[in-house]
Amino acid sequence: MRIAAIALCLFGLACGAKTPAESPAATPAARLGAPPTSPPQALPAVVVAPEPVVTAASTAAHAHAQTRTFGGALPSDANVHFVPITDAPLALTHFHEALRALAGGKDPDGKVRIAVYGSSSVAVDRYPGYLRGYLQQRFGDGGIGFVAAVPLWRWHRHNEVVLQTTKGWTVEHVQKKNLREGGHLGLLGAAQAGTRKRITTTIGPGAPESFSDYANTRRVDLHYLGQVKGGRFTLELGDRKLGTISTRAPAPSAMVHTPTLPTLPADGPLPPLRVRVLGDGEVRLLGATLERDEPGVVVDTLGIGGTRAANMLAWDEPGWANALRARAPDLVVLAYGANECMDLDEPIETYRENLERVLGRFAEAAPQASCLLVGPVDFPEKDDTGAWIPRTRLDQIIEVQREVAQERKCGFFDTRAFMGGVGAMDTWVTAKLAKADHLHMSKLGYLHLGRVLADALMRDFDSVTTAAVR
Repeated sequence: MRIAAIALCLFGLACGAKTPAESPAATPAARLGAPPTSPPQALPAVVVAPEPVVTAASTAAHAHAQTRTFGGALPSDANVHFVPITDAPLALTHFHEALRALAGGKDPDGKVRIAVYGSSSVAVDRYPGYLRGYLQQRFGDGGIGFVAAVPLWRWHRHNEVVLQTTKGWTVEHVQKKNLREGGHLGLLGAAQAGTRKRITTTIGPGAPESFSDYANTRRVDLHYLGQVKGGRFTLELGDRKLGTISTRAPAPSAMVHTPTLPTLPADGPLPPLRVRVLGDGEVRLLGATLERDEPGVVVDTLGIGGTRAANMLAWDEPGWANALRARAPDLVVLAYGANECMDLDEPIETYRENLERVLGRFAEAAPQASCLLVGPVDFPEKDDTGAWIPRTRLDQIIEVQREVAQERKCGFFDTRAFMGGVGAMDTWVTAKLAKADHLHMSKLGYLHLGRVLADALMRDFDSVTTAAVR
């Protein structure tokens, strides 16, 4: 695309050069008062597609992220398109300033945190995991971040850890419709409850390439719900017992226990972390955060399959807000919309109102944070003949997200455009970038999303940095 623009410059059709009709030497008859022989013809506009800013730092970060998440370089694919973030210079100002402060050793707590909320596309931790690897290679590895304490459903996964549980745990969140009074669900929006004696859940290292991230964890925060009839559990690190914690409290409230970890060699691995229920009352876990002592970036993956943005409105707002404030995110990402496409009985005006309320909650709980909405995938539906056709409601969802993002000074990333626009999902399925359900991407598709989203997040940052160096 750049070569084409240069070629047009050479022929006087771009870059501000005068066309023959504008040149004084080319119009002697007009200067003498003679009528023109024909009206001037308008030249077609030259459209240059936006491109990411490529630097040595971004190239190295992509190589690192792709090795960690894919085992090597991602294959190029013509179905994947770079899309810039709408209103990025304004919407991402704080996030970019926080990265510069971190890089300069001036960040107050030495951490830049990103909270990524969403449905199944987030919950599998494919593209948030890519962002984690990319940003940590560039700005330092601050640790794994927030993880659930128990798998939320059969296909639950996290890029950096593995959760192993015994039978007896119950998962509660709004989409399961088993929400108890009060909606006490913590930062993630999901509680993991157990009452039976000796049931356990263990958080341990994930794939070999991510082992060092878990092994170098030096701070663990275990989130749980204090409640009137709360039971006790023991916390173990490998074969060491770190203590017994009672979850009994005068009233339901989200709590955090930070155990004192044993002294480990600088390069010594952190053993698996285990919760063992003692069976004298219900234990409701809300998750855990795993961080390193070193400064760097932390990406919290906060996704639940099947959820909608409006599900947040049913959570206990004070408890959730306190948990979010404690994390102090510098960037909040919300990736919803595909599931809402199926809510045909909900007026689009109601969807807008709910989205505005959700963003209002984030603005109150984390006013310092930059904000980004990641739009839904191209999600067609089947007609009576079995053919896949566009959904009218998807257009409405994307338009509302774009408008509300602008009103709230958030950025907007158009995932459908990244895929190629309306009707792209069929092509993605054929190319093995998406699954046959025409809703979920494949691992490769999600990793390409992480790659492009990383470039979109850093485009203005790198533009300013490159200009300053010059």
